[in-house]
Amino acid sequence: MKLFQRMSEFSPEEHRILLITCPGHFFTHLFTLAFPAIAIPLTTAFGMPLEAVVKLSFWMYLLYGVLALPVGLAADRWRAKPMLVAGIAIMGTGLIVAGAYPNPIVMTSSLALVGVGASIYHPAGLALISRAVRLRGVAMGVNGVFGNLGIALAPLLTGALSWAFGWQTALIVLGAIGLITAAWLQTVHVDETIRPAAKPVVHDGVPKREMARYFVILCVALVLGGIAYRGNMLLLPAYMELKTTFLAKLFEHLPRFDGHSTATFAATVLASIVLCGGLFGQMVGGRLADRMELRRAYLLFHAASFPFVLAMAFSGDVALVACAVAYEFFSLGMQPIENSLIAAMTPDRWRSTSYAVKFLLNFGIGAVAVHLIAPIKQAYSIEMVYAFLAGVVLLLVLTIVVLMVASRKIPAVRN
Repeated sequence: MKLFQRMSEFSPEEHRILLITCPGHFFTHLFTLAFPAIAIPLTTAFGMPLEAVVKLSFWMYLLYGVLALPVGLAADRWRAKPMLVAGIAIMGTGLIVAGAYPNPIVMTSSLALVGVGASIYHPAGLALISRAVRLRGVAMGVNGVFGNLGIALAPLLTGALSWAFGWQTALIVLGAIGLITAAWLQTVHVDETIRPAAKPVVHDGVPKREMARYFVILCVALVLGGIAYRGNMLLLPAYMELKTTFLAKLFEHLPRFDGHSTATFAATVLASIVLCGGLFGQMVGGRLADRMELRRAYLLFHAASFPFVLAMAFSGDVALVACAVAYEFFSLGMQPIENSLIAAMTPDRWRSTSYAVKFLLNFGIGAVAVHLIAPIKQAYSIEMVYAFLAGVVLLLVLTIVVLMVASRKIPAVRN
């Protein structure tokens, strides 16, 4: 909670900036992760196997990342606030269409529209924070908490609405909430010309060629992180349904819970509980981003996540949930550190573009996880998908070590 206590040090203008960016981050993750929560019901509705249903989301996740680059270039020249509001409205529209016209072709197209809207937030929102808020790490942490709240609530809200009213109504309701929020945020005034006091940056005195080399190595880490993130997020609700039974059995003793819908709802509840680990990780990561050397903190969080994602491949029920919570704590908690590291290693004038490159790699190329899941599951098992993701995380850790060795001439990278 100390992270939020430090918000008292923000100026009124900085509070208004977070009033715009935090809902944008929340809805971006909530809306892009609503689909995995209804993957199992869609296998019945569309008469398709799970791996085929998962592929319906490919264009959403690809556009989510690929369009970040043109959005970043635009955000370096235009105002961020109207772009962020438009992003929420576009995502809401996509979900409404997906719910209103239930067939695979429309689902793919409308989810792609959600991806277009989602591509706006990260390059525009994070750049606005990094340029206009003095306590960058604290602001990134607070903003990250809202993003992780969207991640954590996506399976629970979508699952609960789907259980009560059906998956179509669930998508329509979530989309309508997005449109209403966008209309309200349009009334909030933000002065984007405000800038924090200038601080020394790590690229001062370092040859541009060397800084470019360091950033390329960091980009490799971003690609690997994106594959691990997307693979886990796509599978988590379904994996919980297939690998846990204790909560579903508990729900079956309660009124109105019966049959297959109980297992699906129990899985979405567990997925939300698991993803709350990332919310607390963001609080810790946000504080450490302003206190620790950023490269070391980045390595610490990713290295700590490895044994837990590996254990997820070989555990079930309560043990699986415990390992998953720990994995999310570290794998999502590192985000304020990663975002601060990118900000510290790039010039202010290219801040939106640098974040756009991050999300192009992280979410765009990371979308290949959609197509990696099916062959691994078909050749081996769904458990081996998590063993594969553990291997990706191990490569990510080794890449960070390479970055630290390559950039050892820089004594410290700090906010």
